[in-house]
Amino acid sequence: MHAGTAGGHHNIPAAVADRPQVFVTLTAPSYGPVHAAARAGDKKQRVCRDHHHTGGYRRCPHGKPLWCSTTHGEGDIYAGQPICADCYDYTGHVLFTWHLPELWRRFTITLRRTLRRELRASGADPDAVQVSFIKVVELQARLIPHIHALIRLDPPDSDDSGGHDWHAPLAATELATIIQQAVRTVAVTVTDSSSNTATRVIRFGTQVDTQPIDNRHAGTDGSAVQEDSPHGGVLPGRRVARYLAKYVTKSLADVGISARRISTEAIADLDVCDHVRAILTAISQLADKGLAGVGRWLHTLGYRGHITSKSRRYSTTMTALRERRAAWTREQRLKSTAHQHDLGLDSTDGDDLVAWEFDRAGPTSLGDRTLIYSAAVQHIHTRRIGLIEVRGQARNQQWDPPGGSDG
Repeated sequence: MHAGTAGGHHNIPAAVADRPQVFVTLTAPSYGPVHAAARAGDKKQRVCRDHHHTGGYRRCPHGKPLWCSTTHGEGDIYAGQPICADCYDYTGHVLFTWHLPELWRRFTITLRRTLRRELRASGADPDAVQVSFIKVVELQARLIPHIHALIRLDPPDSDDSGGHDWHAPLAATELATIIQQAVRTVAVTVTDSSSNTATRVIRFGTQVDTQPIDNRHAGTDGSAVQEDSPHGGVLPGRRVARYLAKYVTKSLADVGISARRISTEAIADLDVCDHVRAILTAISQLADKGLAGVGRWLHTLGYRGHITSKSRRYSTTMTALRERRAAWTREQRLKSTAHQHDLGLDSTDGDDLVAWEFDRAGPTSLGDRTLIYSAAVQHIHTRRIGLIEVRGQARNQQWDPPGGSDG
């Protein structure tokens, strides 16, 4: 991330630091009021939902209060939970999560088209610029994904100077305006079998943040902005890269979801909060109503895209990084072997050196292999018998078992 923002290493030219770059945050729409956590470092420690800001002491149609006078700290279990679970649109929540990769794809297409139109209107060559980006997907407290992205303008592939003599026809602030226009116009129309209307329009939320990047006024430690957020003041590339990188290590284990696939039959037995269980139930219901494939992504709460992705030219590649790590590992291994050899010549006998090598993988005998395969077959057979019995009970009692349509 930092290589694509500031350049100067990983074979990325330092000239990219002077190109127009914008840090973008794209959020999901509101699907119902939720409990809000106080921001880290907020000295005022505002309450969750002050009744002065919510229209007084009003209640929802289900009788739940729409205000909350509690201050939820970081890590509070109520942060992100709906004020009223019956009012919360869990179907819309899941549909946005499921179609977010397609919404992002259409956004990148719309951004490029809008950029070309603006360049043509200003008399600039629309083919003299191309868009590069890297994005990171993060879950909000309400467990719906939103996108952080770094978007940069680059010279075209046909530029023979390597970008050193290239001058962008737009400033970063103008690029931010174009991004805002693209976000407001992009939408995906999807089928919604759970409502009376046949379709639903998926859009980004109204909270769209675009912050130009400026690498010229930041020190090496990125001291121009706060540690926990890149917003406010000048945004140096190093600090924004740190901000994005820390979200790659986050997982759903914090809310009780493992990285393994989940069966719809296990939803009721999971040790999760009511909000997570409601999301999983909504996914299961949409799968039963014909949303193909969504049932296989219960373990990601319906998100089927990559956590990180980038355009081809934005920065170095994972392949190049793996090759560098492999070369470094080989070099360190050779140094370690040579060092051990020198120590052996000085203080030990050659017979005392221990060399480790790969022996085998898997069972040591045919009998062990037979036992392992027999246990696996027995486990599969037991699961199939259980599923047949559950479906038989469903037919007798005229109810649809969980996962009954999964095959």
